[in-house]
Amino acid sequence: MKRLIICAVLMAWSTMASAVVYKWVDAQGRIQYGDDPPDGVKAELVRLLGTREPSAEPAAKAPAPSSAAAFADQALAQQKTAAEQQAVSEDVAAARKKQCADAQAHYAELIQGRHMYTVGPHGERDYLTSEQIDAARLNAKQAVDSLCGNGT
Repeated sequence: MKRLIICAVLMAWSTMASAVVYKWVDAQGRIQYGDDPPDGVKAELVRLLGTREPSAEPAAKAPAPSSAAAFADQALAQQKTAAEQQAVSEDVAAARKKQCADAQAHYAELIQGRHMYTVGPHGERDYLTSEQIDAARLNAKQAVDSLCGNGT
């Protein structure tokens, strides 16, 4: 039963991992992430690992600042943007590490398990055949390789 629940959670989680994620700053100045930003807030699309964005025209260079105050403002804005990008990168790295650990745990469970089953609609156990178990193990190994890299 525990394996079935873990399998179901991993399947549901994998669909959520491919969802669109937006980033915005709330009224208190905190960075927020979600799949649906609030109305009236400027939100930007977060590029997650494994997703692609359409290529855009190269950004035009910003005009040179006309005064020391403008230069300081521009430098502060660049630092803030760099800090936000670093925070997003750290969040993505932490999520990727968790995905890898979950995939490795699922794969280890499949390798160690001998009699695997699924639960039918009336609560009965439907035991998997050797071919089904091998296919599940192969899929789990491919998930580990894609999430953790081929070296594991």
